[in-house]
Amino acid sequence: MRKIQTRTIVLYGLFIAVIFLLGLTPLGYINLPIAAITTVHIPVIVGGYVLGKKGGAVLGFFFGLTSLIRCFTTPDATAAVILGTGTGFGAYNLLLILAVIFLPRILTGLFSSALYELIGGTGKRQIAAMGVSAFAGSMTNTVFYLGGLYLLAFEQTANIMGVAGSALLKALMSIVAFNGVLEAMAAVILCIAVGKALSAYINKK
Repeated sequence: MRKIQTRTIVLYGLFIAVIFLLGLTPLGYINLPIAAITTVHIPVIVGGYVLGKKGGAVLGFFFGLTSLIRCFTTPDATAAVILGTGTGFGAYNLLLILAVIFLPRILTGLFSSALYELIGGTGKRQIAAMGVSAFAGSMTNTVFYLGGLYLLAFEQTANIMGVAGSALLKALMSIVAFNGVLEAMAAVILCIAVGKALSAYINKK
């Protein structure tokens, strides 16, 4: 029992360290000629494979924490909206932090780990479970993040994207369809590769 608890603590520490490494450095962001893909959610999803729904949610929280830190250290236009730069910080901005930064990340870990447990299995079934849960987890992050901006910061998001309010939904959907799908496909490949290696290592113990 003590050996299992120690291993769990070590795994938490390992995944959290990787999340901070990716989340706070350029290593977590792949810049393509026509898109930018984040890989910070990879350790959240893979961690959910071995640590379960609770572990996935906890790792998702730390993913959100790195995103919040980046809002202060490397702010962009979205960070300005969330933190109330130029307008003052208030309860509304606190809501945005919780709903746009933390909630999507926590749900990423929770949903992907729950789906992985639901499909379960070994061999090819396990690979399928990793792939499906990775795709779903990645899309969860994208959809809930952009959805939170749409629902809670409609005008501000339309302004920073330079589109008319009525065109915002179409613009966000295009991001989901392009960047979101690319990110999800990358997550499937990486999560299966890392997940298989980690699973084989753990099963040998």
